[in-house]
Amino acid sequence: MESMTTSERIASNVLLLAVARLSMALALPTLGLLLWLYSSWQDAQLEMLQTQINQTQHSAQEASQLALKLSDRLIAVETKQVQDAASSEKFQSATLTRLDRVQDSIVGLSNTVAALTATLQSIVNDKQSRTPP
Repeated sequence: MESMTTSERIASNVLLLAVARLSMALALPTLGLLLWLYSSWQDAQLEMLQTQINQTQHSAQEASQLALKLSDRLIAVETKQVQDAASSEKFQSATLTRLDRVQDSIVGLSNTVAALTATLQSIVNDKQSRTPP
């Protein structure tokens, strides 16, 4: 029985030695394969990040161009508002000047009508005083 135990020990040692050598022989290729797979995954991640960066840069450039166009339009609108305000102010001033002239004319006409009325009243009074009753 002891020989069986010894032979079992030898067999298990041989099997253990074979597994150990096989694992040592496969350890470096396995690590290489794992590193290669990880490297490939990292490359894919970097490509995806690069694509996102390029898209973001493109979007930022478009936004910058649109901001410049918007700035130009805003300047044009502000300029137009200033011109319109000046034109409106000029028109209001001219209208007020005309209204002042019309008011002065009305006052002059009123004075003329009053003078004519006084003249006519004077003529009527003069005729009434010349004719005997």
